[in-house]
Amino acid sequence: MSACKHISTSLLQLLLDPEVKQISMGALHQLNADVDECEGFARAGPVAGFQGDTLLLAFSDLRQVELFTQWDWSSYLADYGKAGCKYLRVNPHTALALLEKMRESSRKNVVFAQFRKTERDRQKLIDAVIKQLRTLIAQHHA
Repeated sequence: MSACKHISTSLLQLLLDPEVKQISMGALHQLNADVDECEGFARAGPVAGFQGDTLLLAFSDLRQVELFTQWDWSSYLADYGKAGCKYLRVNPHTALALLEKMRESSRKNVVFAQFRKTERDRQKLIDAVIKQLRTLIAQHHA
């Protein structure tokens, strides 16, 4: 369990490290694949002293990265603060930090593809969600 928690915590800290200025959607998809592998290991065989899927709990915070890869912001924003919401473990400050890193990555791509409508639309979506997250944070700290 300690090893699983260490891996999960280290990967999340890597995403949030201030030295990491940009995060691409591809990087998040790869992280999601890595979490799948870690969960596969946790399910692989019984470990003495643990029942069932107990080891999977170590990856539950990291699994919430699906919010970004599935782009499920409407669910997150609508259900935030409610018991049993799908993304209960996603702190809005963490979400905001990751989105700002994604925006930086997206901006770099826009320089090379400023006329591609999909890139411009993606940038607008990221900006809109960032604005909503800032509003959510302000409301819950007022």
